[in-house]
Amino acid sequence: MEDTKYMFYVLLHPFDGFYEVKFRGKKNYIIATVVLVLFGIIGILDYQYTGFIFNDNPLQHMNSIKVFFTTLFPLLLFLISNWSITTLFDGSGSMSDIYIVICYSLVPKIIFDIIGIIFSNVIIKEEASLLYSFTAIGTIWFCFLVFCGLCVIHEYSASTNILTLLASFISAIIIVFLCMLYITLMGRLFGFFATAFNELIKRW
Repeated sequence: MEDTKYMFYVLLHPFDGFYEVKFRGKKNYIIATVVLVLFGIIGILDYQYTGFIFNDNPLQHMNSIKVFFTTLFPLLLFLISNWSITTLFDGSGSMSDIYIVICYSLVPKIIFDIIGIIFSNVIIKEEASLLYSFTAIGTIWFCFLVFCGLCVIHEYSASTNILTLLASFISAIIIVFLCMLYITLMGRLFGFFATAFNELIKRW
């Protein structure tokens, strides 16, 4: 309960809160993971239960597991890319610190997304701008907390943090490209061995 209260303290006092997380160990990985899983579930609810006026998703082809992992994938990709870049830029934050920053920062986005799903079912299309503005608050708050948290745990200035964030996005693109290249090559390699194996069976 104490750790949960502290997580909400971080939302309103990000610099002080993440300082305590980094240097005084006020972090709870179980709570952070629960928040992350909850965010994935909200992604499923958003996909399925957003009001039909605002929902263009092909619900007849919905795969909940795919939506869940698609929701979490950008966060996990950013976690890896930011950690890999900040190790080159002398950042003092570990991967677990970055994980805590991302998960704790998700709380306002989760709250605003839940309210947004509810609102989308009771408002009309002409009020769409109000809905998008409302949900944007959660996203902006999330980005602000992540920015403050990374500044604190890596002990960066704002300018250095911006540079490492840009490098992290480029790194994320490279990681995705290399993963796709690896999967393609492995697919062709297995295809080659499967073809060769079938040829050997036919000859012998």
